[in-house]
Amino acid sequence: MLSRFSVKRPYIIVVAVIICLILGGVSLSKMKTDLLPEMDIPYLAVITTEPGASAEKVETEVTDVLEGALATVNGVSSVTSQSANNYSMIFLEFEDGTDMDSAMVKVSSAVNEVEAMLPETATSPNYMEISMDMMATLYVALSYDDHDTYETSSFAQDTLVPELERINGVADASLTGDVNQSVEVKLSDSKIEDINNKLLASVNSELYDAKKSIDEGKSQLAQAESALKDQQKALADQEKQTTDQLGQAVSGLTLAISASTSQVTALTAQIQALQAQLVQIPDAQKPLVQAQIQTLQEQLTKATGELSDYQNQLAAAEAGGFSASAQFGSGSAQLANALSTLEQNKSQLDDAQKQYEDARESAIQSANINKLVDKTTLANLIKAQDFSMPAGYIGNADEDNQWLLQVGTNITSLDQLKNLLLVDLDGVGEVRLSDVADITVVDNVGDAYMKINNEDGVLLTIFKGSTASTSDVSKACHEKIQQLQEDFPGLHMDVVSDQGSYIDLLINSILQALLLGAFLAIVVLALFLRDWKPTLIVAFSIPFSVLVALLLMYFSNISINIMSLSGISLAIGMLVDNSIIVLENIYRLRGRGIAPQRAAVQGAKQITGAVIASTLTTICVFLPIVFTTGMVNQLLLPFALTIAYVLTASLVVALTLVPAISRFVFRNYVPRQNKWFAKLQGAYGRSLGYFLQHKVIPLGLATVLLFAAIFGVINTGITMIPSMTGDTISATVVLPEDTKKEQAFATADEIMKTATEIEGVKTVAAIDGTTTVSMVSTSAESTGEQVYEMFMFYLLVDDSVTTEEQVLNIANELTERTKDLDCELVTDASSSEAMGSMVGSGLSLTISGPDEKVLQDMSVDIMDIISSVEGYTEIENGLEDADKELHLIIDEDKLTKEGYTVAQLYQDLAAELTESVASSKLTMDGTSMQVDIVADDTKLTRDNILAHTITITNQQGESHEVALSEFATLEEGIAANTIIHKDSEKMMTISAEVEDGYNNALISRTLLEKLNSYEMPEGYSYHVSGELENIDTMLNDMMLLLILGFILIYLIMVAQFQSLLSPFIIILTVPLAFTGGFMALWFAGEPLSMLSLMGFAVLMGTVVNNGIVFVDYVNQLRRGGLSKRDALVAAGQTRMRPIMMTALTTILAMLPLVFSTAIGASMERGMALVIVGGLLYATFMTLYIVPIMYDILYRRVPTEVDLGDESVDEDPGDAQDFLDALGKRDEIRARLEESGAYIPTKPAHGK
Repeated sequence: MLSRFSVKRPYIIVVAVIICLILGGVSLSKMKTDLLPEMDIPYLAVITTEPGASAEKVETEVTDVLEGALATVNGVSSVTSQSANNYSMIFLEFEDGTDMDSAMVKVSSAVNEVEAMLPETATSPNYMEISMDMMATLYVALSYDDHDTYETSSFAQDTLVPELERINGVADASLTGDVNQSVEVKLSDSKIEDINNKLLASVNSELYDAKKSIDEGKSQLAQAESALKDQQKALADQEKQTTDQLGQAVSGLTLAISASTSQVTALTAQIQALQAQLVQIPDAQKPLVQAQIQTLQEQLTKATGELSDYQNQLAAAEAGGFSASAQFGSGSAQLANALSTLEQNKSQLDDAQKQYEDARESAIQSANINKLVDKTTLANLIKAQDFSMPAGYIGNADEDNQWLLQVGTNITSLDQLKNLLLVDLDGVGEVRLSDVADITVVDNVGDAYMKINNEDGVLLTIFKGSTASTSDVSKACHEKIQQLQEDFPGLHMDVVSDQGSYIDLLINSILQALLLGAFLAIVVLALFLRDWKPTLIVAFSIPFSVLVALLLMYFSNISINIMSLSGISLAIGMLVDNSIIVLENIYRLRGRGIAPQRAAVQGAKQITGAVIASTLTTICVFLPIVFTTGMVNQLLLPFALTIAYVLTASLVVALTLVPAISRFVFRNYVPRQNKWFAKLQGAYGRSLGYFLQHKVIPLGLATVLLFAAIFGVINTGITMIPSMTGDTISATVVLPEDTKKEQAFATADEIMKTATEIEGVKTVAAIDGTTTVSMVSTSAESTGEQVYEMFMFYLLVDDSVTTEEQVLNIANELTERTKDLDCELVTDASSSEAMGSMVGSGLSLTISGPDEKVLQDMSVDIMDIISSVEGYTEIENGLEDADKELHLIIDEDKLTKEGYTVAQLYQDLAAELTESVASSKLTMDGTSMQVDIVADDTKLTRDNILAHTITITNQQGESHEVALSEFATLEEGIAANTIIHKDSEKMMTISAEVEDGYNNALISRTLLEKLNSYEMPEGYSYHVSGELENIDTMLNDMMLLLILGFILIYLIMVAQFQSLLSPFIIILTVPLAFTGGFMALWFAGEPLSMLSLMGFAVLMGTVVNNGIVFVDYVNQLRRGGLSKRDALVAAGQTRMRPIMMTALTTILAMLPLVFSTAIGASMERGMALVIVGGLLYATFMTLYIVPIMYDILYRRVPTEVDLGDESVDEDPGDAQDFLDALGKRDEIRARLEESGAYIPTKPAHGK
């Protein structure tokens, strides 16, 4: 037995205790501190952006494609998608226990298989694991004396952010409200028009030269034709003459030469015209024109040869002469040939004239650079020119003669960007970026509202790493902030929100309650025992049990958080119970004169079974937690394990250390009389005797109170997690719609001024709703005009504010002082932001079905139903912010006949409506700036969109313009900003806020009654989600826990008492305890919550302990010979002291949590109320109800199995049996020898 061993070997126990204390202290120094336990949230988000796309387009092109692939991923239990303007977000819920790292790989693989099906404009999907680390650890407001907004933003980005990100455990530090500079390249219509005019003038100049050549050719042909005709007539006249043959020949040759010269001139003009046309026509037509030019070149060569021949003939005629007849014949032939050539040249000039007219029309149409300077082309051109990349190495590395070849340089200044060459055009020259656009550096100063204590500032957000301790990161950040403020005089960094401070508030609150509760427990021991030595023995079990629990927590990877600390705080009062019972029994036996060693052993031995059973009943209450799922399991498991560790350690202390030390403490013990307690015992004995004769009084009172408590709990509100007031107050300000920026900023300034004047407020930071950081990338955000209808204010209280009441008074004062402003201001002093984000708040009701129009109509009906329930406000269905929609109805047949498709039309209109295109991000003058290509104001409006023309090119390459009105009509409607799917089914969410003074779970009962009477269309359904769904899940899990715990407690007591009836008597104390717990919550106005229900579970395992001790001792007395009623009274008087001591130590340990008004103390108040109320009520009722029920039900005297003399500790064994048999045989032989009747037998041979 442990107690016997501990008394005999006390130093072994002492050494073991010292080792445990040392290891526990080391474990405490190495444990991680966090706000909540480590929680694996089985959710993944897949985010895909498609800039410029509507919600309907995103749904069709992105969401539907990804949903089909992701729904088949192993382990996915639910798929919820959200399609909005510019982005798609799909939430995947996995089964509990899923390895999220493995799930991430599976999701990535599934997306890769269908990524090619996404539109080209969509970005690659991003994956995000939902976790508690998404909540910012710190918000820090920045301001810098003698630094403007530009300088402060630059300093924060270049200096503060890198310094903070270097802190161990910090994952990211980002700025909000800082000044961001970018380069705006705004296309200038006037500049582009000037270049187009110059280009057109150049084209017209080239066309004029071609026209002049054609006209000159025509004139020369006319002159040559007239001359030829004259020569023909003259030759005919002179043909009769024979005297002047040589002169006529010379004249004919001269005319031929003139005609050939004209032909050469005409061909040259025609070639020039075609060459002018060649510059302007499309590349596809150039081969044809070049072929024509080649043909004309050949003809020109031929004509030039003929001209040379004529000249040679003329020279020959002049030199040698010809005969007159030969000359006349040749001359006539030549004249005829020349006339024929002239006709051909006239035809060629006519063709050249037609080609000129076509070239002129084409050149005029093409004489613009609009296609070159559209937004997309310019953006890509800037990216291509802002290029610097190593191409590789050249040279010989072995000879140390190797060079890295760097290709290109980056654009590093605004002048370089302005001088970027776009094109070099003939007749115009070099066209640079500044020739077609206005290039300026712009910023967002004045667009956002970010102030700290009435001064402009910047908000710095710090996120911790997933494995880092929140408290460690917070502490390190505070130290770094202090150092930075010392290094940079004038720098102000005010922490306006800090999870670490919430943790400190909780830890301080719990530690204060823990220390005060321990002190009160020790006071109770001192009052009852009236001796400081045994009091110290029991008091020592508190730090020992806590440190052992910390040691076990360290090895089971449980961090210090609000749940584990709550378990320790709750166990403080209970962990001394075992030591009290053991010590009180040793104390009682020693008072009867039994030796200290024997009193220590026997005192522990008598109640070892009862103590073990009572400890197991408390621990086994938490065993069913392993059957819970999700958030309830992850939150309560550290709580349960911590209590189990503490109680197990306290049990070991009670059965080992307490008997070992009692041997020495009670060596010189002198019994002390406690007269007041003796009187109390006498009064209790008399009252118990009376009620045993009049059982209906206590039973009736207990029954009435039980039904009253049940009635009260039915009308008690329920919440998932109790709110906890922190040292930061947040205020949400909502202004009327369409409020102008100036008016909105003025209202915010007024609220800021009012907040800073409130006593107790240290720092006030404010930021407008348009600058909040989006989960989706900025490319996915709406490109519409900014609105200034919401502001967030953060009020950090100073050190003079120490209670929750003071914090709430500050919030109420801010509301009162701003009630006359034209805005709605809602304050929230709760610091449980992380829990609120997980469990939700307010009403969230989803309706699902196949048709979106039907869903919209249903949502209106349900909103009317919700508005009829008192307590709900701000009821929305998501269509309040919907965009007005213009639906372009296309006659596809007409469009197809034009040689165009709807997809092509969409691309043209999308490009027209896109306001800007992002290009490179340049580093200029040390500042990184995004380059945005911006067009002039979009010219499409509701009134002129049908008149908008598009250019359509047919298969023959001919272009013509067509107005949209020729094949399209308009319809107006409403386009939802967000389209939600639940497992591929369309869904809408109706949300509402709960007014102050109302409980969501309570008023939802009325709402659900009305919804059940609403006739849903076939195929449509509704589902309550958010906070109410989590509450329902929590209640189911907690009911399972309580029922299983109830069964396990009963079975343990059956094993302890070896009876089915004794445990049944004790188990009746559970509803008594629940009655007290419900009444405490009812009177205090506290709602039921997960922690208060956990208090009922603890209560169920605790209250039976007193009954176990009581019934066990009654059975001992009855087996000793006392009558039933005498045994009940004697047991009540004897066990009254340990029962009251154990109850009071637990109750007093919880009282600081009940009455504490410190900031952060409200989290555990409900649980403490349940335990205090339940124990207080059940303890006194147990002293009467249990004896009464025992008297009614337990009629027979309890018996034990008779095992004979238990002092015979050793089994003699078979050898002794044989020895005894041999002894009897020798005795018989001796008697026979004496009588002469004994005849010896002859031994066998050889023996």
